[in-house]
Amino acid sequence: MGSWQWNDQQRPTSTVGVRATAGAVTMKDDPQAPQRPYVFVRGLDSKLHVNWWDGKAWHWSAQGAPSGRSIIEKVGAVTVQDSPNAAQRPYAFVIGDDSKLYVNWWDGAKWNWSDQGTPSGRLVREGAGVVTVQDNPSAPQRPYVFVITDDFRLWVNWWDGSKWNWSDQGTPPSRTISRPLGVTTMRDNPNAFTRPYAFVITDDSRVWVNWWDGSKWNWSDQGAPSGQPVKKGAGVISVQDNPTAVERPYVFVQGYDSKLYVNWWDGAKWNWSAQGAPSGRLILDSVGTVTMKDDPNAFSRPYVFVIGDDSKLYVNWWDGKAWNWAAQGTPAGRVIERPGEAITVQDNPNAAQRPYAFVITDDSDLQVNWWSLP
Repeated sequence: MGSWQWNDQQRPTSTVGVRATAGAVTMKDDPQAPQRPYVFVRGLDSKLHVNWWDGKAWHWSAQGAPSGRSIIEKVGAVTVQDSPNAAQRPYAFVIGDDSKLYVNWWDGAKWNWSDQGTPSGRLVREGAGVVTVQDNPSAPQRPYVFVITDDFRLWVNWWDGSKWNWSDQGTPPSRTISRPLGVTTMRDNPNAFTRPYAFVITDDSRVWVNWWDGSKWNWSDQGAPSGQPVKKGAGVISVQDNPTAVERPYVFVQGYDSKLYVNWWDGAKWNWSAQGAPSGRLILDSVGTVTMKDDPNAFSRPYVFVIGDDSKLYVNWWDGKAWNWAAQGTPAGRVIERPGEAITVQDNPNAAQRPYAFVITDDSDLQVNWWSLP
């Protein structure tokens, strides 16, 4: 039987602590290789650093910053594959102190910084998230980077296979976007192209989604939990009932009552469900959301990591029949100060996925709560 463990990942250097996380991914050197976590952070020096696993040990590497710039905000991180058998390559997108979008990316031999700029005449206000899109299962993956600009519109910076483009996704009809929520992709079957879904919260505290139907972009009003306006997002994922099933989005949010809710697609319609909160607690912030598979043919099970009002980590997870709350606690002698990222790790293509939840503690160290197999 496995068990949950806490591990202190420490900090980029003895003098540079972690200010915030900037995205987390897992890397595979080939399709049969184990997944290796890469956790990007913004240091107290306003530069990018990465905490990464080489297969035997953890390392910190200094990624720096775009030339002449400081990093002020994250957008997110993804891995890109040029073909199904290629190595995965990390891309970490950030916002500079000039309110432009930048990416730190691995070309297979070295790390590079690229200036993605901004939409014409606009500034980038905050990130909404990053996904990769595939035109078919054997096609190269192409990044789509969703951001909110200074006029509170949704934009996407996307790679068409030969160049980067900016596209104005606009706003929901007669509404203003107040904050981003998260992004995911959908496949209608294993051989279909992937379709991006970008979720936002509007000025009336409702959830809207900007989604691609295969031929055009649409805005849809997802509403809000009954009698409860939406305060902020807690994570967006896609769930599969089996490896050949359609993917179904699950959108987790925090209400103004400091409880967790989910807006989910059952295959025919959207539903709102109240997930509540850990017993006797309220939710302060979210860490991240992942899906878990016990084996490659199993259904995927959501895990939502949150921080309670006691500055401890909790997880709301689906066991296949019911939702459960579990107290993950805190690292020994520490208090969780800021949220981080959540990922799953697979030791080989046939292994169970294992959750890793990264947080920042009161000493500005990166800590991870992870599921260890015997």
